[in-house]
Amino acid sequence: MTKTRVVFAALLSLGAAFLAGCLFVSAPSTGTVEGYVTDHLSGEAVAGATVKAWPLGGANPMYSVGSPYYGTSTVTDGRGFYRLVLPEGLYVLEVRKDGHATSRVEGVKVASTARVDIVQKPVVNPNWSLTPPTVTITGISEGATVSGPVNVTINAQGPNDILYIYAAFGKMPGASLLTAPRELRTNTYTTGTLTINPATYGVSGWTTFEVVVYDYNENRTHVIYRVYVTPASDPVSIAPPLEPTANILTDAVFGVLIPARTALAVTLNKKVAFYGLEPTAAPAGGNVYVELRWRRSASDTGGGAITGYRIYRKLAGEADFRLLYTVAAPGASTYLYRDSTPDLQVGVTATYRIVAYRGNVESAPLEASCTPLPTWDVRLVSPADEAKDVDLFPTFTWAPTAIVGTTQFYQLAFWDMPHGDTAGIVIRVLNATSAQYTGISGSAWERLQPHRMYHWEMRAAFAIDVTTANAVSIATNNGYTTVFPTQTPWEIFTFTTRGW
Repeated sequence: MTKTRVVFAALLSLGAAFLAGCLFVSAPSTGTVEGYVTDHLSGEAVAGATVKAWPLGGANPMYSVGSPYYGTSTVTDGRGFYRLVLPEGLYVLEVRKDGHATSRVEGVKVASTARVDIVQKPVVNPNWSLTPPTVTITGISEGATVSGPVNVTINAQGPNDILYIYAAFGKMPGASLLTAPRELRTNTYTTGTLTINPATYGVSGWTTFEVVVYDYNENRTHVIYRVYVTPASDPVSIAPPLEPTANILTDAVFGVLIPARTALAVTLNKKVAFYGLEPTAAPAGGNVYVELRWRRSASDTGGGAITGYRIYRKLAGEADFRLLYTVAAPGASTYLYRDSTPDLQVGVTATYRIVAYRGNVESAPLEASCTPLPTWDVRLVSPADEAKDVDLFPTFTWAPTAIVGTTQFYQLAFWDMPHGDTAGIVIRVLNATSAQYTGISGSAWERLQPHRMYHWEMRAAFAIDVTTANAVSIATNNGYTTVFPTQTPWEIFTFTTRGW
């Protein structure tokens, strides 16, 4: 037999062996990684973004052939949602979309189902580099055991200058509506030696140490280490957290608008830019968050008496509660936490359980539910913009774009801008869409002045339902209250009064 025939025969034998199952190689165990891509932690969905995965430390995916059971890339849907099925292991996820900066997450652990929400922001300058920063962390590593404060150094570099370096235990740190601590350094390539204490974050047992770095083009690198924080000793028992007693929003005329609530869903209707390090509001399309309030547990006396509070959540349609977040317990009398995860949706009830814990012992839960209301807005009707010959006792009318909630509260204002009076007059209205100005006897505002130009706007418009939904939907909040983010009105009308 010639050499060629020998090789051919050997290949036939090898193929037969495969068919016979003698050399069968089983497929690797797989897991799922899924989540949402949004333009901020509480932001609008980034649809049509490509999400790719490859093993941590590798340059290419393990396999390049996709199948119904496995694939290394996918595209986000209209909600910004993605899902990948991958062999078990540690991965890098990278998100790209035209017009957006690049987001990379390093250290994603795929075992069963991993949840990773990713922030991807619009690019600042399309001519600048889209390469995310390279991040190096010393002083802590994957799988480390932490028993107290740790000293870490975070260095970042890339084609663009570095804007932010964030670090935190137990969460994805960054500018958001979340009321939680995080370390922050700005306009630097290094944090230097940074001391960070897991007790500040109320974490215990297996948790994460996470770093987020942004460059000036909004390219983003997020590094995740799983670490073990040594738990405190188990107490005999722990008292549960208590319901809040303080009213959330009280008006000077109508009294209590929103009474004490453990869970309050808040819907915002406008996209407001982020200025400085904290937002003034959540972006449109992802403008729902939930405020959780509670009074401290009797076991929460500070000094490590309890480790913290765990917040569990279950959305309507889900079978089980999942751990959402952990809040430290410094012995404060009251606590506030905002859930701004992107899977919150209008009309979908969210049920929360808040427990105090230490070691392996948890208290009985404080439970509450809420259902976010739809967005709405208000359009000014009359006096119309640039109207002439308006009565000196004008009637103001407006039209809501939808009737939302069980109570609608409005605060309108008008003022005499040309003559320097910017304070003007404020009128509050409940469950009505018009109000007549009747004057203030004995003052300069006894009636409006003739032949004078005035401005008017809707400074506050809240739709409230605390009977069934435990929710508020904010169309406008232009300086009315600091309880909720600023929402400036769309319209400011001018009008000119008639003569005497």
